[in-house]
Amino acid sequence: MTSGQLIVAYHGCDATVRDDLVSGRLATLSPSRNRYDWLGEGIYFFEGDIDRALIFACSSHRHPEKMYTRRAIGTPAVVGATLCVKHCLDMTTQWGIRTYRNALHELTESLERAGVPPPTNEAVDATDRDILLRNLDAAEFNFIRHAKFETGMEPVQAVRGAFHQEVELAPRSGFRQNSHIQIAVRDPSCVVGWFLPFGAEQLSADAYANARLCQRRIESDRKPRRRAAP
Repeated sequence: MTSGQLIVAYHGCDATVRDDLVSGRLATLSPSRNRYDWLGEGIYFFEGDIDRALIFACSSHRHPEKMYTRRAIGTPAVVGATLCVKHCLDMTTQWGIRTYRNALHELTESLERAGVPPPTNEAVDATDRDILLRNLDAAEFNFIRHAKFETGMEPVQAVRGAFHQEVELAPRSGFRQNSHIQIAVRDPSCVVGWFLPFGAEQLSADAYANARLCQRRIESDRKPRRRAAP
């Protein structure tokens, strides 16, 4: 749990979405509600890592059929955000780990009483060493939110976690190529403001119109909605 912490974070998206947020045409983003979202429901940000956010946007652009994002990404871009989170479930702390462990016990018991098998974290395929389908983790954090787990605790506005992803930089080093810290914001009021990253420029009117056409074309070509984990 933190108190009024200011965080600079980045969200990978289409350039039109970036410009809409920065200009105020779009007030906020819709939360992701996939069953595999590893931090549960929320608006996902990469903390302090603009490059990792762009990697995500480019990956979504190259593989539109995997439905990484709600909106197709025709022109990969990154939008910055300043977050002010007063009540964060931080999975890099012992408090967060204890909360997860206790909630896991409660969730498992409630599912057993209902005769429902617990969800599991699973690999996408044989090459997935990161275990990207985080069904159990998503259920855990959503349970903490919706069941109001931990009586006396203020409502959790965001969940923060470190994800060690892809190959090690050196044998047994523990550092991996695409490791990152992600924040799933549940309370949109935590977003103090959106900003254009240094060096980026908003699209001209013509470029914006063309980018929207590109985005719509990709969306129309995408298969029926079946989103996959990035």
